[in-house]
Amino acid sequence: MSRFYGNYSQYLGAQRCCDIRVQGPQGPIGLPGPASIGPMGYTGSVGATGPTGKGCRGPTGPEGAKSFIIEHPNVNNKYLVHTCLEGPEAGVYYRGKAYITNNFSTTIQLPEYVENLAYDFTIQVTPIYNGKIITLNVSEVTDNKFMVYGENCSFYWNLIGKRFDIEVEPYKNDVDVKGTGPYKWI
Repeated sequence: MSRFYGNYSQYLGAQRCCDIRVQGPQGPIGLPGPASIGPMGYTGSVGATGPTGKGCRGPTGPEGAKSFIIEHPNVNNKYLVHTCLEGPEAGVYYRGKAYITNNFSTTIQLPEYVENLAYDFTIQVTPIYNGKIITLNVSEVTDNKFMVYGENCSFYWNLIGKRFDIEVEPYKNDVDVKGTGPYKWI
C-alpha cells in the first residue's frame, strides 16, 4: 500500500477507473495462507470491490469486471488485482491434488459442511502425465466425500456445487433493485 493512503478503502476511493465514481462495498477479509507464501507468511486480505459499471476498466481487468486488490505475495511494492468469477448460479468450488497408489481408487474427503452448503455437484479430474495416457472416473459425492477410480497416478480435482438457484432474467417490474452506482443487487 502506498505511504499516501492509510488503508485500502482510502486507496481505492482515490482510484477512478470509469465515469461512475462510486466505490463498491467492502469485501470480506480473507483467510491467512500457508506460512511458506510471501515474505510475511500470508497471502493478503481481500480488499474492497472496485467499480463495476459499463465503461469501467481496471488496471488489467476487462470492462465491467468486479475487481479487488490484495497484497502481492512476492513483491512488496506491488498489488495483485483480481476480478470476481460470474455465472448464472450461486456456486462454490473446492479443488486439490491427490494420488491413486493401489491401482484402483482413492477417496477425496471434503470439509464436513459441504453437503449441507451445496448440492448438484460436478467433479472434474485431470491426470498428471507420467508417460502414459490414464483414464479416471469418479463417484457421486456421498457423506462429504467422493472416490476417484483408475490406475496409479497423480491428478488434480475440481468440485463445483450449487448453493441455491437464482432468477437469472427477472422482469424489472418484479424486483426491488438496491444500491447505487454501478454495484447493484436484488
